[in-house]
Amino acid sequence: MQAINSQIEEVISRGEGRYLSATELQPIKQYVQTFTARAKTYQILQEKSEVLVRHALKKFMVQHPDIMQKHGKRCHYDMTMLLRYVGIAILRNDPKFLNDTLVLWQANILAAYQKQKACHVAYRYLQEALKEHLPSQAEQMIEPYIEMMMQALDLPPKLMAGVQ
Repeated sequence: MQAINSQIEEVISRGEGRYLSATELQPIKQYVQTFTARAKTYQILQEKSEVLVRHALKKFMVQHPDIMQKHGKRCHYDMTMLLRYVGIAILRNDPKFLNDTLVLWQANILAAYQKQKACHVAYRYLQEALKEHLPSQAEQMIEPYIEMMMQALDLPPKLMAGVQ
């Protein structure tokens, strides 16, 4: 796992052997300037992820009791892992990290088991739980990452390999 985000790593790699320009330094400055807010959001996710997952799955169970009965533990695990990886991606300020390490893999697995539509519904309930239980700044920081997962679940399996 990379220690810093992929954009900063790419900028530093391109600048090897020379000084970075002011434009090239912008992602590093932005990373530093937003770190406190990102770290706070990470800690909020760490503290509240179990409540968020349980709230989302409780609503999902009303609509899909059969899936929860058969795959409830797996749904809990997948949703918990998504929130953990979202937390890391926020800490790193790196959507590409989330996409490359979890979203494409999970979307492909769910498509193989033909569970992407049901999971899309479950993640919609997770979005609702985020809005209900998190401070708005944290929810707004998390939302694009959850939306990334939702969009991957909407794609046909053959197209997911090309998602960047």
